[in-house]
Amino acid sequence: MTTFEKGEHVFADFGDGMVLAHVRKAAPVINEAGEEKHVIQAPDGSSHLLAYREPPYDSGGTGITFRKL
Repeated sequence: MTTFEKGEHVFADFGDGMVLAHVRKAAPVINEAGEEKHVIQAPDGSSHLLAYREPPYDSGGTGITFRKL
């Protein structure tokens, strides 16, 4: 399980490419599919559940992703 600090800045892809965002909640959550997701706040203030991915990126799982700065 990967953890991040609340407020930590990350690069997140909300569907239009990577943008600067930040971690909204330190502890990850497990979705209905059993995937680990993190609550990430977008620049517009909305919060989303994203999967953490670092290079090499894979296409496994569902939804949108983020990575460390």
